[in-house]
Amino acid sequence: MTVRGLVRDGAPYFHVWIRTASVRGAVWLLADTGAPRTTLLETGAESLHIPPDNLEPAPSPMVGIGGVTRCSILRNAEIRLQSDEGDWSVLHDLLVTQHNLLTFWPAVRARVLNLPSILGRDIIDRFRFTYERATGVVSLEG
Repeated sequence: MTVRGLVRDGAPYFHVWIRTASVRGAVWLLADTGAPRTTLLETGAESLHIPPDNLEPAPSPMVGIGGVTRCSILRNAEIRLQSDEGDWSVLHDLLVTQHNLLTFWPAVRARVLNLPSILGRDIIDRFRFTYERATGVVSLEG
């Protein structure tokens, strides 16, 4: 099975479908081998219209690009990747972050809101990940 991604702005991305009882939609996730967890940032979470009552507070904040963020957990989300041979899916808890945007200058706030949601090692490590920027090859094989 091969899931094909694409290179956007010089980085590897995958189109991922996410579904729960009240959430259905797709987002582009940046493949980030430095990130331990798959995480929806503000823009990705907003595009899925996640009802706030579907989010459970995470035990601790997250530190990353953009500073410290408040985290929530979207429990038992189906993450589905489309491949040449059919779909691959797993039930998985997703982190959802929320920056304190009031603490940023307007220019910095705009940059933080443009940060992509992340496909982390919790999913990537289930596959052989290939990223060849020169040829535009981005894939997960498993």
